[in-house]
Amino acid sequence: MDIKIEHLTHFYQEKTPFERLALHDISLEIQAGSFLTIIGHTGSGKSTIIQHLNGLLKPSSGTVTVGSHTITSTKKEKDLKSLRKKVGMVFQFPENQLFEETVEKDICFGPMNFGVPEELAKRKAKEALHLVGLDSTYLERSPFDLSGGQMRRVAIAGVLAMNPDVLVLDEPTAGLDPRGRKDMMTLFSTLHHEKNLTTIMITHNMEDAAAYSDEIIVMEKGTLLMRGKPEDIFSQREKLSQIGLDIPITYQFIEKVEKVTGYKLEGSFLTIDELVEGLHHFLSKESMR
Repeated sequence: MDIKIEHLTHFYQEKTPFERLALHDISLEIQAGSFLTIIGHTGSGKSTIIQHLNGLLKPSSGTVTVGSHTITSTKKEKDLKSLRKKVGMVFQFPENQLFEETVEKDICFGPMNFGVPEELAKRKAKEALHLVGLDSTYLERSPFDLSGGQMRRVAIAGVLAMNPDVLVLDEPTAGLDPRGRKDMMTLFSTLHHEKNLTTIMITHNMEDAAAYSDEIIVMEKGTLLMRGKPEDIFSQREKLSQIGLDIPITYQFIEKVEKVTGYKLEGSFLTIDELVEGLHHFLSKESMR
């Protein structure tokens, strides 16, 4: 599902003494099936953008078009329910939104709220649970008896059960240890490719942004400062550091290697695997000198 944002501006508490500009003249196109990551420090406008994608926020001016749905400042979108079914939102700590007595009921809540019959909702719940790596034995368990990681997977299953075309992830690995973060990002990457989702992620983790994104946009004070492929964005360390952002650890390591050796290493170093391959190639060349 294609997304087109045109000249989007948003004020919080507009026309009050507390009015604050959150977004200014944002124009952005997101192709169906792509994985886009939004980075920027707190208050840069990242979360404000994504909350326009399913009508949680309305533009002060400009338009947001998601598939056949267009949201403007003047026109009321008549079918927000259909839009919100297509755009699945996974907020920070989604496990805090669990409330039903069983896992099955919690996952079924979303589909049934959109008019899906109970039996079909139960089938969707079972399928969604498998998608997030949990088996059917969890269906009758209380979500509050599960581990934190399992609770998060159940919450994500509740979003997937609505069969969204767009998956929006707001700091999806917040609060997880390194193993949990890797497992969660592997899950999202698998879902993205297998379900052909349009995935939009907000993160402060530069390693995740580098490893999983097709494109990255950088937000600064409510404006779109940079856009490009991960290797293009992270090659501009000085520009990123000016707004308080750093580059992935792999890039930092390569910078130190190049400084010590005096050699410029060629290739992409977005992931640990690419870093290892690049260093192996470099050392192989050195051994033949």
